[in-house]
Amino acid sequence: MAGQTITNAVAQQEEESTSTALAVRLAKVKDLLETMTPEIAKALPAHVTPERMARIALTQCRSTPKLLTCSAESLVGAVLTCAQLGMEPGPTQEAFLIPRKGQVTFQLGYKGMAKLFWQHPLAAYLTTATVRVGDEFDYDLGSNPYLLHKPNKKERGEPEGHWYAVFKLINGGFGFAVLDRPGVERRRRKSESPNGFGWSDNYNEMAEKSCLRDMFDTMPKSAEMARALAWDGAVRTSLDPASIDDAPTVEDDTVEVGSVELDEHGWPKVTQPGGES
Repeated sequence: MAGQTITNAVAQQEEESTSTALAVRLAKVKDLLETMTPEIAKALPAHVTPERMARIALTQCRSTPKLLTCSAESLVGAVLTCAQLGMEPGPTQEAFLIPRKGQVTFQLGYKGMAKLFWQHPLAAYLTTATVRVGDEFDYDLGSNPYLLHKPNKKERGEPEGHWYAVFKLINGGFGFAVLDRPGVERRRRKSESPNGFGWSDNYNEMAEKSCLRDMFDTMPKSAEMARALAWDGAVRTSLDPASIDDAPTVEDDTVEVGSVELDEHGWPKVTQPGGES
């Protein structure tokens, strides 16, 4: 009994020490966020206040305490990246703050990708889908690319092993990306949490996001989209707002960032579809 009491006391002391350390780190994050309030305010859209962004960041820290074990600079850097891209991290699924090896990485979410696409002046159509057993599905690349998907309206079967994303532009440009299961699995194994909640509970959604991410690398990019893709999965410790344009090097995921090539009328050239089977 005495041994159990001592064990409980030690465990309680360790818990209190951990709570105290996290509280100190949370206070440091609050101070940094307050210091950065003017810069965050400049970066935010009119309907989002810097106070709201700070509350969202602190809520993320409370729901994911591991964020507080990361460097405060990388945490605030990720928040600043969200602010400059007009993304809200967390439940909106526009972006996520991911703790990794003592640093916080900015991760672009599925809805954040869609949001960036619809902000493009040429945006006309965007969709992703999972092909299921019983559906009619075919595609081809090359000089006459096409994608055909007719779902079985009588019965929705299990996923048959193909996922895709499609975009169209108002000037007639279009593109798509298709992944089969081996292609999706390669991306899952390279992800931060290959066996985590996202892949284990939402495999089809994650597969569709992988198609969308592949497709975004080939489509015309606005400045905001180029920045978001460049910083996706990267750590930012510089709190200088201008550092958003200093494209980082992301391990295992090289993203080219540059201006969109224009045609003779000043419009982005039509992008041919691409993808990996």
